[in-house]
Amino acid sequence: MKKSLLYLFYSALTFLFAVSIWEFVVMAGFINANLFSAPSSVFSAFVEMFNSGELLNNSIVSLYRVLIGFILGGSVGIFLGILTGKIQSINFSFGQLMHFLRNIPPIALVPLAIVWFGIGESSKVFLIMWSVVFPVWINTHAGIVEIQKEYLWLAKIFELNNFQTLKEIIIPAASTFIITGLRIGIGLAFIALIAAELAASNSGIGFLISNSHLLFRIDKMLAGILLLGVFGLLADKIFVFLSNKTIAWSLYDRRQN
Repeated sequence: MKKSLLYLFYSALTFLFAVSIWEFVVMAGFINANLFSAPSSVFSAFVEMFNSGELLNNSIVSLYRVLIGFILGGSVGIFLGILTGKIQSINFSFGQLMHFLRNIPPIALVPLAIVWFGIGESSKVFLIMWSVVFPVWINTHAGIVEIQKEYLWLAKIFELNNFQTLKEIIIPAASTFIITGLRIGIGLAFIALIAAELAASNSGIGFLISNSHLLFRIDKMLAGILLLGVFGLLADKIFVFLSNKTIAWSLYDRRQN
């Protein structure tokens, strides 16, 4: 508990120091305030957009897109990881194809996604899903391959069927790997989201940033960019918490054995 409080204290201190330096550099004229707004101006822009509803509405839209794309991409990635990890023939047949596809960046697919799905929600969800699938697949596959044979023997001893083995043995044993893949995927999901929203959208944080650029509202642009950092950090902390829980479970399980 004491260590956690100390960590929070130093993190907050570092943040305040960075913001103070930023404010000083802009106010002292070392940086043109018209090109890079001071934190006080960015905070005022936050308040302005919050009061107008612009901030909340665009945030809800973007988070909804991330949530849907992340759930779809994560589900497909876990499913494919289990298949290629458990069935050698499928891994030999599709493994290299998956590695080929994962090297195609989502940003390169933006024009094609717009042609296929239009500028609506489908194109954005597709790009987010694409960015999430592959890190989740790789980590799930690695987790399945690393499962100790003793666990699988245990499933045979208790005469578990395939579904029970998957539910009771395989997924729990590979959970640390799966959560790591999901943690990587959520970061990539936000990158794909902004790429899609900057290209073609009339709502979302990416649209807010793009529209602020057209109006030369640097303060609002920076507010939108920093908001993305906040959302990404919160999402990452959730998966760090889950990862720590699964690691603790794994260590406890090994001690018991």
